[in-house]
Amino acid sequence: MEPVTLTIITYVSLKCVDQFIKEEGYGRFKKILFPEKKYKNQLVKIIYETIEDFEQNHKYDSSNGMFPFYHSQIFFEHLTLYVLFKKGTLDEIKGDFNKFPKIIQPTPKDLEDFYSLFTEKVNADTVLKKLFIDENYKNQIFDISKAIEEVTALVVSVKTDTTSIRTSVESLVADNESKKLTPEKISQALKAQVNRQLKKQINSGKYLQNTFIETGEQKDDLRYLCDSVFYSEKCFYESSILDFRYFNNFLAKKKHSPFNYDFEKLKPANGEMTVSNCTALISKWHDYLVSKRQEITDIKIGSNEKYKFESKFRDRIDDLEFLRARVALITETAGQGKTNFLCDFSENFLLKREIPTAFLTGTEVNANDLRQSLLQRIFPDSPNYTFEEFLNNLKSFCHEQRKFFVLVIDGINENYNSKVLSQNLETFVSELLEHDFVKVVLSCRTEYYEQNFSNLEASSFKKETKKITSLLSQRPDDDLKKKLLHIYFNHFKIEHHGISNKAHEQLVENFLLLRIFCEAYQNQKLESIENIYKEELFEKYYEIKSEEINKRLKSNDEFKVSGNFDIKNFIQSVVGFMIQEKTYVNVPLDKIIADPNDREMYVRFLDENILVKRDIQTDEKGIFTSSEVVNFTFDEFRDFLISRYLVEVLFKTSVEEFASFIESQVNDKSPLLEGCSTFLFYVSRKGLDKSLHEILIKQPWFEAVFSKCIFSLKDSQVTKEDKKILKEKLLNNERYSDSIIWNLIIRYNTAYYKNLSIEFLFELLRELNSEQYANCFVSKFGTDRWGHSRLISQENLVKQIDDILEKREADDVLYYEKLFELLIYMFTNKDRWNIQSTYEKYFFRHAEQGKIHLTKALESKNEILIKAIKQFISSYEIRL
Repeated sequence: MEPVTLTIITYVSLKCVDQFIKEEGYGRFKKILFPEKKYKNQLVKIIYETIEDFEQNHKYDSSNGMFPFYHSQIFFEHLTLYVLFKKGTLDEIKGDFNKFPKIIQPTPKDLEDFYSLFTEKVNADTVLKKLFIDENYKNQIFDISKAIEEVTALVVSVKTDTTSIRTSVESLVADNESKKLTPEKISQALKAQVNRQLKKQINSGKYLQNTFIETGEQKDDLRYLCDSVFYSEKCFYESSILDFRYFNNFLAKKKHSPFNYDFEKLKPANGEMTVSNCTALISKWHDYLVSKRQEITDIKIGSNEKYKFESKFRDRIDDLEFLRARVALITETAGQGKTNFLCDFSENFLLKREIPTAFLTGTEVNANDLRQSLLQRIFPDSPNYTFEEFLNNLKSFCHEQRKFFVLVIDGINENYNSKVLSQNLETFVSELLEHDFVKVVLSCRTEYYEQNFSNLEASSFKKETKKITSLLSQRPDDDLKKKLLHIYFNHFKIEHHGISNKAHEQLVENFLLLRIFCEAYQNQKLESIENIYKEELFEKYYEIKSEEINKRLKSNDEFKVSGNFDIKNFIQSVVGFMIQEKTYVNVPLDKIIADPNDREMYVRFLDENILVKRDIQTDEKGIFTSSEVVNFTFDEFRDFLISRYLVEVLFKTSVEEFASFIESQVNDKSPLLEGCSTFLFYVSRKGLDKSLHEILIKQPWFEAVFSKCIFSLKDSQVTKEDKKILKEKLLNNERYSDSIIWNLIIRYNTAYYKNLSIEFLFELLRELNSEQYANCFVSKFGTDRWGHSRLISQENLVKQIDDILEKREADDVLYYEKLFELLIYMFTNKDRWNIQSTYEKYFFRHAEQGKIHLTKALESKNEILIKAIKQFISSYEIRL
């Protein structure tokens, strides 16, 4: 019999049984016949035998493309189902036969002979016979003569279409082949999974594409670990060119034997470096460098001389340790960019180098089944693959491509069952590392790592693990800060017409503030950014993020949020607890969750946002007990919310409690003083309630906050009363008068600052007599090159003004003209010759503007200043 025919018979006979089970249920099938698996195997065997014996005595001419009835799919799907189990109707069978005219017509005797032969073989089979007799259902299958007669009456022409049969079989075979797992399918599935993960992190805001700036060695370290075969040549070369000729000259002078360094002897033969032998070969390189360094250490010469030669090995050994490592463990505190780092590394290195990678997050992992977690993420539409199939095919791919498979799990601390995960993760990684083509990259918040995952350091793979404990290896310089600001503004599509040095400094000195600013003002065109108005910024940011988080929580099936959940209620609960308990850190998570059933959802939220974070707090009463707590990521943002709560909730509930809280908690002994005093000052400006204003202005911190915060208000919000207070502070030479002068100086852009600007300073100075002028203005400048606290550096200021004149175009100089006018009011300062020299250069390039400046300054009540100005005019024969 043809193989194709056997395949068809197997397929349709089993389908016949499956159809019966589907319609009647397995319980009824078992009662009527016998156990499913045994039945299928035995029945198929008997059908094969029946066809073979039947064909010996019944010959059919198939030369014209016709085929006998028993090769037909219809015969097995409908006819046999009817004859054996009385399933279906005669009309259905007739309709099906009419669809296929190429079936060779069977005679009634053909059908009777075929089924009689089949029945005879069933009776002769000891297994089936026993099952039939024991169940006493003989009539169900043996009394078939009537059914045969009924079918025979319907059969007019029984023919089959060989093309249809072969197409069905080929389709079946192709379908089976398409479901098989192959290395190529794995490669495609892994790429798709990483891209899905990156898109998810972009949508959540945890990954800011193209914003990562490489400042340290961390990314290089991971490159070595993840692509060891490729980078082995580079690392070998860098180790082989270490030069010790000077060292040997030194040793010769000291009568020591020469130092022999021959790294080239360890060079692998062409094509020798593979995934399988990579780790062993690199370990030999590493051991050789360590031994040669120790050899230098053991030489009896001065330690200072040794060090510069020993240090040659340091970086090369570090590189090789990452090159041969199997596991990278990144630990960092909250908000330092772990996810951004790993996403950037995955997108711009792992994917571009076509390194097979799976990228999971801690929240996605089932702590009790890491294998299935991995398979589900890689093959979301193909749940039937086994982990062994996956690894076997992946092994072929990795060895052929000479690349390692890299498993990345970001934020293992974010898993809800972190205690369970810590144990199962250790076992899972140990098992994975039994395969030579696997490498693993994990990230975890530092405090959670120490609390829950320190067992990894005592694991079987501890010697194969390298830790990266910081992603900020160096403080960024000015150029890097400028680049960072540009990258962030470009990413968030923020346009502006200029940014002041003060605003620039505020943003680049605090990356979290920069992130908040960018998220609050993304996709906007701003005017000149002269200051960062934090109250406005935080209010805008809070509204935007609350709406965004609520929307994402409710649209994300993973969170399973039901009902009218509002993150503002959660934040308010945190702030309310802080105020009630007078504690501003480590709010117990369980104290602010109304329904314990929602705990997992809250934990997921805390790990997915940047407003608040989840922390570990060790119980002071016990060494081995700890609890999870909530903290704000940014202290200033916390203080903003506390201030709002005090005014909008506590003050409205009880004025007395509000006043008591302000006096006892917002003072020089409290962590709230700096932040809350600032935001309460802003509240006092809004005139919401007279009694509220009276309480605030009586606080001992209010005057100091006024001097600082008046310059953080929008220029239009400054009143005549504010300017009067500033004037009194200058005249009284109060503690903050120097900062007032400096803040007025940097407001030289009078087109932007039309109310409170450097022009206001000039007006004040012209009203001062000689003594007031010396005490309240001249004394605020320091000439010591090293500077003194609370003094304006005159040398730096004059130099910056001079640089504007020398390095800027004429139109730019006019933009800074008020700074040159300031030099006139400094004519009585120490080292006045340098000041006057700078103004002289300005005057003869911009004479008309200079004459206006000098004329205005001569209105001063300070006789000493007037005398100095007139001497300058006379010396250069200036005519006003």
